[in-house]
Amino acid sequence: MFRKDSLKLKHLSILFFFTVFLLGILLFKDYGVSLDERFHRNNALFWHDYVKSFISDTNSSAVNESINLLKERIKTKGNFVSGVPSIQPVPLAILYEFFVEAANLKNSKNIYQYRHLYNFIIYFLGLFFFYRLIYNRYGSYFYSLLGCLFLFLTPRFFSESFYNPQDIFFLSLTIINMYTGINFLRKPNFKNTFSFSLSSALSIDTRIMGFVSVFVILLFFVLKLLRSKKFSQNNSKFIFYSIPLTFLLIVIFWPFLWGSPFKNFVFALSELSSVKFFVTNLYFGQYISSIAVPWHYHIVWIGITSPIIIILLFLIGLFFLLRRIVFRIMKLNEDFNDIWRGDKEMSDIYFLIIIILSIYLFINQSLGYSGWRHLYFIYPSIIMIALSGFYYLHFFIKIKFFRFLFYTFVIMNLSYLAYWNYKFHPYQYVYFNLMFKNNFNNNFDKDYWGLSNKNSLEYIIKNSTNFPVKIATKSFASLEKSSLILNEKDKRKIKIIYDLDNADYIITNYIKRLRNEFIIDMNKYKKYHEILVDEIPINTIYKKSN
Repeated sequence: MFRKDSLKLKHLSILFFFTVFLLGILLFKDYGVSLDERFHRNNALFWHDYVKSFISDTNSSAVNESINLLKERIKTKGNFVSGVPSIQPVPLAILYEFFVEAANLKNSKNIYQYRHLYNFIIYFLGLFFFYRLIYNRYGSYFYSLLGCLFLFLTPRFFSESFYNPQDIFFLSLTIINMYTGINFLRKPNFKNTFSFSLSSALSIDTRIMGFVSVFVILLFFVLKLLRSKKFSQNNSKFIFYSIPLTFLLIVIFWPFLWGSPFKNFVFALSELSSVKFFVTNLYFGQYISSIAVPWHYHIVWIGITSPIIIILLFLIGLFFLLRRIVFRIMKLNEDFNDIWRGDKEMSDIYFLIIIILSIYLFINQSLGYSGWRHLYFIYPSIIMIALSGFYYLHFFIKIKFFRFLFYTFVIMNLSYLAYWNYKFHPYQYVYFNLMFKNNFNNNFDKDYWGLSNKNSLEYIIKNSTNFPVKIATKSFASLEKSSLILNEKDKRKIKIIYDLDNADYIITNYIKRLRNEFIIDMNKYKKYHEILVDEIPINTIYKKSN
């Protein structure tokens, strides 16, 4: 289908990954601590201690105390309560705590900064497997490189690859699961079965939505068994190997299941599938509950925060894919031989089902937390269909001039994304695309995790002389959590207080405290410093007048 790419493109791909890794090394110290990070770190630390205690003595008092604490967590029904862990451990986060212990990291700044580097390394690994996944579909270094550029240059994913442990871990593991799953479908053998089961277990243990990809792969495997007697005779055994092996690996990487694997697994599924915790979201200028979002919530968030080029190519790819599926269904026979023709068409349908099924599950539950981060794992599938749109346009545009315009449009969009990431670093987490960048202020949450507080704290410390300075926040995000990324010397230079009238400085990142909204007395405080993104303030410091 494709002519062979030149050796230069392969070398360019190597250069791309080298550059990405180098950027990670250079930039991982630039990001603050997000609102959720301390909870996720404490959760990982809890499970790290649990694993050590369980291995040394399954009946120890530490293990029993942990079980009692988990029972308290279950009573919270998913709400984040200080000191209470989650029953879902996130295996990769536990692994990091073993590194912290081995490296004897004590300073919170080092712990969180190296955690950001660790997050990025996991994302980098996912990006590599995404390259392999695209190459398996298109057999082209060009398409693999283009798809990786789409993912890497998407500003929100660029920034969150450093500080968002659960959503980015899950995205990376979903990519690996898609890659191993498609290999399992194409060429079932013991190696691919084990790889698929391992990635499935790690994905599910990180977030329960990992079952979506696993379910679709197994469904497609069953359809392949029905389509071909030869395939069924040679490969039916592998699905029977995969399911128990996956469950075994789920148990191994999920400490909560160790005491009673089957009973605790059923209980965990029931609990995690019903978890609903309450936060407020600013959506089209209105504050709405996270447990009662409108059906279009995630679709809108995807549409306004994904680059325009990806949205347009996705819609084109979706059109041609749906048209092909309709034609296949019209010709469907009892042997299911017209659902797809070849592994590449099968892959396209797989990516589409991942998107539709995942969005449907969230719409059905009316859940939405701080944008669409809980659905980040579908973004690689969106890009895969966008690449299909690129292919169809390349195929249908025959006139050289129009093909030149098309390529120029793509290059200009990628160049703009690279420039935007550079210009607004490290605030890429408030990216809104070109169609909406002038309308997001006061309509949607911006820095909902309070990451910009780090930069404001550092600015105050750098430009003050009389220490300690008293600092308060008008916003929801905690300054205590933001200060975790500061070194010990700078921590001693500030005093975080809660009485705005007595503060030397007041910081706001524009995320309101709905139940206790603080008002800044403009007779006492003047605007001192502002962080702007696309000419919109995302964080402002007010200083007490002399």
